Amino acid sequence: MSELNIAKTLVLKRREKGITQEELAAYIGVSKASVSKWETGQSYPDITFLPQLATYFNITIDELINYQPQMIKDDIRKLYLRLSNDFVEKPFDQVMNEIREIRKKYFSCFPLLFHIGVLMMNYFMLAEESQQQEIVREAVDIFVRIKSESSDFTLCRQSNGMEAACYLILSDPARTIELLADSQTPAMNESNVLAMGYSMNGMPEKAKEILQVEIYQNFISMLQNLTSLFQLEIADPKASKNIIDRILCLDDAFHARQLHPAAMLSVYLNSAMAYALQNDTENALSALQKYCDLAVEISYPVTLCGDDFFDRIDAWLSELDFGVNAPRDDKTVRQGIIEGVTNNPAFSRLSDDMKYKHIVETLKTVLGG
Repeated sequence: MSELNIAKTLVLKRREKGITQEELAAYIGVSKASVSKWETGQSYPDITFLPQLATYFNITIDELINYQPQMIKDDIRKLYLRLSNDFVEKPFDQVMNEIREIRKKYFSCFPLLFHIGVLMMNYFMLAEESQQQEIVREAVDIFVRIKSESSDFTLCRQSNGMEAACYLILSDPARTIELLADSQTPAMNESNVLAMGYSMNGMPEKAKEILQVEIYQNFISMLQNLTSLFQLEIADPKASKNIIDRILCLDDAFHARQLHPAAMLSVYLNSAMAYALQNDTENALSALQKYCDLAVEISYPVTLCGDDFFDRIDAWLSELDFGVNAPRDDKTVRQGIIEGVTNNPAFSRLSDDMKYKHIVETLKTVLGG
């Protein structure tokens, strides 16, 4: 954290300007000794001199005094850890008083304020019972201010989630729902808080729906992220196989081929490409066969729906931008599946293989290519 340091700024700016202490003193109307004391930190300029000095060096007063109302991420992390430790080792009121002073000093440093609010939520239970709700409400005030004044969208969204969590602590689940229910794709942990809000508000079925949607989204996102990671690791046989094995485990656990066939088609095609580039013909053809088998067993047009596990997500799926239907028409989807094999340069070396030819013929016959 940076404190006031006029001395350093004066020395730097005076030298940049190429003037002596005597010349600066003459301009301001003070003695050379005064300027010398300012630059050595023995004293500070009178407050009435600050606008004149800032104007002379063409800088702001904040730049002149080296005042930084913001705190860098590393300092925020260190401060958070230190205060967390202080809550364990020092009297609660002492630590809270310091937190409140920090909040005043860095009133416009929204990332720091966010962490201060989180800190209050994490340790409010150490306060006297009569003070606990007051501290949580202080945290609410912080999150509300961040949302109203910060231009950082992610921080505002996180603050919204934390504010919602505060209302659970304050036994106001209706307010939690109000803050989060309109969010179609909640940020990390928001869905859990929202579900708890619905449960506490006597709506367990809605809570189950919220959690199923979150699990579904995270599952699909994990498949997509693993596939992207696989593409980055395609040159490393060991790493790429490790990723594919994990994807297949997820498929077995969640029946991804039925739940989201498009995601698994991408997995099979990308794994076939990787094996082909690694000159592993046997595994490349095996992956292509899985791709083909899934492609021909899909019911077209492709639609999204839940299953025996995800039995509460259909209403949510229907509210997505494209509803339960694929964003592309049926014919284009089929043609894209075929061309994923036939027009893919990764499989050029397999063109004369009988298994490869059979896969291509099956896709064209069934999908109409």
